[in-house]
Amino acid sequence: MLLRIFSLELLGNLMRIIQSFCGIASRFFWMGMMLVASTVSGEQDVLRSSDTTKAISQAFSSEDEALLDEIQEGCFRFLWKEVGSPVPLVKDRLTNDRVSSLAGVGFQLSAIPIGVERGWITRQEGHDRALAILQGIIPRTDNKKFGIYLHYVDLNEGGMHQDKGLQVQASTIDHALLQAGAMTAASYFDGEVAGLVDKMVADANWKIYQTQPEGFVSFGWRPDDEGHDLDKPGDFRPWNWHDASAEEQIVTFLAVGTPVADHTVPPEVYYRLHRVLKQHKDMAPYAVSWGGPAFTYFFNHCWIDYRSLRADSPSDFGVDQPSIDWFENSSRAMLTHRQRCIEKSDEFKTMGPNSWGLSPAADVNPDGTMGYIVQSVRPNLEEKDNFCGGTVTPYAAGSAIMFVPELSVKALRHFRNLKDEEGNYVVWREFSKGGYGLLDSFNLDRNEQQGTPDYISIDEGPMLLAIENARTGLVWKLFMQHPSAQLAIERLRLKKLAE
Repeated sequence: MLLRIFSLELLGNLMRIIQSFCGIASRFFWMGMMLVASTVSGEQDVLRSSDTTKAISQAFSSEDEALLDEIQEGCFRFLWKEVGSPVPLVKDRLTNDRVSSLAGVGFQLSAIPIGVERGWITRQEGHDRALAILQGIIPRTDNKKFGIYLHYVDLNEGGMHQDKGLQVQASTIDHALLQAGAMTAASYFDGEVAGLVDKMVADANWKIYQTQPEGFVSFGWRPDDEGHDLDKPGDFRPWNWHDASAEEQIVTFLAVGTPVADHTVPPEVYYRLHRVLKQHKDMAPYAVSWGGPAFTYFFNHCWIDYRSLRADSPSDFGVDQPSIDWFENSSRAMLTHRQRCIEKSDEFKTMGPNSWGLSPAADVNPDGTMGYIVQSVRPNLEEKDNFCGGTVTPYAAGSAIMFVPELSVKALRHFRNLKDEEGNYVVWREFSKGGYGLLDSFNLDRNEQQGTPDYISIDEGPMLLAIENARTGLVWKLFMQHPSAQLAIERLRLKKLAE
């Protein structure tokens, strides 16, 4: 996302949020608002700590590796098997066979090299799947506006969907996640795949999505009257990406790195994203996101290798904001996030030292139907908590493995092995029975259906990529070697730790 919404998951999931069990309001109504209450007094830099440096060198045991193999394979199986035809786009979620979220397709494209390297598919199978996806969406004109792709597209054709219950919006965050995944595939397969991705990158006109007066990138463009025709009149969304968290950063990073001069956004925009530092009790301060769910601290890290980069320098661009090591920042955020869950364990049965992680996900509504939740976790800019009845989302702790590997593996092992009083797995679903490993969420305070029987592409995807990055750094390597990523690094003057 996320797509998430946004606030929280890609803006496009407003409809899913409205229908959610928690009835949470979307972040669509920021209106440029910036809260300053409870911030850390005085600006301060966020620099790499010895604890984070130690975590980066964490070695996984053979037992850990076996566990991670199993969890990654479950994620991959969903992204590989639950696809449309003839265009093999991954489903937005298991329980919806009508549309694909193009943010999910970004994760799907990055998953393919992992599948090849792990031996789950052949290189030829991976190449053919990546090519089929790209050939299915790039030549079309009904799935993009000014080169920025829609949030939702038809699952089987890759063009405009006709679902009246889902929005039509050219979404800058969905496009960013799609493009990041496509760049990863381009670096891995080269050739025709890379050529198609070059066109996607060049066609994306980020400049036209800049909104005034601050010049941040708009959430997207939408046709009037919720129409399904991108050639009809419409307008850019009045909300923009203006806080320095995961979605804002990957959108702006790619907008800065476009090779087409007339489409690029100045690097100063990246450094003007609002950096508000807060802290929980005596824990280390960090730059917080709007609502504080876990994905707002790891989506960008699925591709951008902040682990290998120094703290950045806004002052180099005349911007008066703290210098931040973004890998360190997310490490602090995940440690605080886990602590908040531990502190709520007396209230919610599902939460504890090895059972934590709150991020937008599928959940069970009171009437037993599938809904969608978006949590709020302080410290955040929103200045509120919403634990959504104590539902835990395994992919949140799983994706945190890049920052807190030991704690993440302990949580994943707990999720994998958790059983109910009858000895049935609560969260895990066996491959042999048609399952894809860890379910999207679970809640032990429910008497029935404690595990939520659903999978979502933008939840399975980041867990798969994050685990692979923690193990081998594969996705980081492929994404960062793409010319557009290198151009963004150069323009933003980001330096490697070794330099």
